[in-house]
This record gives sequence, structure tokens and C-alpha cells, in this order.
Amino acid sequence: MRNNRMFALGATLLAFALLGAACGGSGGGGSSTGSTKTIASTFVFGAPPDCATNELCAIGLKKVYGIVFKQIKTTDFGGPITVQALKAGTVQIGELFSTSIYDPTFKALVDDKHLESADNIVPVIRKDADSPAIDTILNAISAKLTTEGMIKLNKQVDIAQQDPAKVAAGFLEQNDLKGSSGSCSGSLTVGVSANFSESKILAEMYGQALEAAGCKVSYQLDLSAREVSDKALFSGQIDLKPEYLASEARAQDAKAKVSGDSENNATILKPLLAKKDVNVLDFSPAIDTNVFVVTDETASKFGLSKVSDLAKPAS
Repeated sequence: MRNNRMFALGATLLAFALLGAACGGSGGGGSSTGSTKTIASTFVFGAPPDCATNELCAIGLKKVYGIVFKQIKTTDFGGPITVQALKAGTVQIGELFSTSIYDPTFKALVDDKHLESADNIVPVIRKDADSPAIDTILNAISAKLTTEGMIKLNKQVDIAQQDPAKVAAGFLEQNDLKGSSGSCSGSLTVGVSANFSESKILAEMYGQALEAAGCKVSYQLDLSAREVSDKALFSGQIDLKPEYLASEARAQDAKAKVSGDSENNATILKPLLAKKDVNVLDFSPAIDTNVFVVTDETASKFGLSKVSDLAKPAS
């Protein structure tokens, strides 16, 4: 889930410098949960610092899939240290974000038992700033966003170091998504969920499309975390931001029964934000959540396509 994305990205040189220290071992995973040795019990898992106590990481993998790894090595929150560890073979499986898998030799295992919740990208906007015309413009953008598409857009910023505003403009132009001139009026301030590239790209998409339609748009793209951006949204400091269905629902209610069902998560989020006078618009097909990743070589060697395959007996 998109709770720790702001910590995920760092310079490649830093990744190399820290790899040896970070992968030097943290919590051990132990052997398989039963008497039969599993594939997972032979793997070293490169995981975020909170994995051992995270219900969506080590705890959830054991509870939902019956998976316990040989060892858990602390890397980072879906960032370059995890990537380099996978490439170097110091870990056999790592946790990345579904819209940040840039290496073509990596394979994301299907979460077939739905440990992770569906975190579809969705615009959220203050009721007093919303209008049918604005909804039409923003919902059209959401309809064009896919997980594979977001990977390509994020790669332009994270790897090619392009300006998020330029990347957003290219997407809008390519998909003819700029609103009709005169269909939008008034002033809006567009923010981010948190200070990471994907959220900035999305905020620029929303803002540029609305500006082309006639609205006066300003931006706050340096909001450090969801706690900060939620406060800004609810207070009127910003009017609109991109969010993620499950993560935002849990931010509003830690006991929210989010799941792998996107419609369920939207149904939960809408009344939670309605209490704050915020509308939840159409969610996109694009889902940005934690995924468990192996190299193509590892997938082929062990016959891995889904997470449950890790519980198979080791040969």
C-alpha cells in the first residue's frame, strides 16, 4: 500500500553504497511452517524495515499463504536497494511497488489469495470546489490510467529524470484529455498524496487538464505525507489531490475492511471522506500496491507465477 512511497526512491549511487550494509541481515525468517521444506524456506526475502511487524508483509505472508522465508534481509521501501539486491542475487525475492517495476527481467508474482488490498488511483476533491464539468475532466483521466501505463510514466521521471509536468503534459496530449476551453471556471489548488514522483505526475495531469478547460490552477507538490495532505485537503489549503483507495480508507479508519475488491474499497472510502466534505471520483484501473517480485530466472527455475507457488515443496 502507498504508505511509504516517499521513502522508496534514492540515488543509484546511494543504493550501491548501502547495499552491503542493508543486506547484511536483520530479522531471520526461519524455516518452513510445517515439516515439509517449501520453496520459500530456501529463499532470502529483501524487505522493508517494518516487514517483521507488518500484517501485509511477513505476518500476512505466514497467515495467508503459510510462507516463512529462510531469512528476511532489510533493504528499503520498494526502492533501489531492493532492486540491486535482486539483481545481485543476495535476495531471491523482494517487495516493490506495482507501478515501479522498471527492470524487464523482474516478474511480479500474482497475489492470488489477495493479501494486499486494491489501491486504485483516484481523484479526491473538496465538495465546495467540485462541479459536474470538473468530474467529467478528471474521470476521463482516470479511465485512461493503467498499471502498465503508470510504470512507463514513472520510469520517465524516476529513471530518465524528466520533469513530472512535462510527462503529464505528454500523457494528456497523447490521450486528448485536456478539457474543453470554457468548461471549467473558478480557482483550484492541486496537491499530492505525498512528495513522490507518481503523485506529482498525477497532480500535474489533473491541474493541466483543468487549466486548459478554463480554471485557474495553483499547485502544492511538496506535501510530505498523507497525514499532511489530508489535513491540507480537509482545511481547504488544497482542493484536489490524487489518492489510493485502500490506503486512504485505512488512513481515515484503521479498521476499514479494505480488500482486493476495488469496488468494495471505493464503497468504504466514499462515506469516510464525505464526512470531511470531500468527494471521491471514479477510480482508475491503475493499481499501485506492494508486490512480491523475483527475477525471470528465479521464476523459471522454481516454476513461480503466483505467491502461493512459494508454499510448494522444495525439490
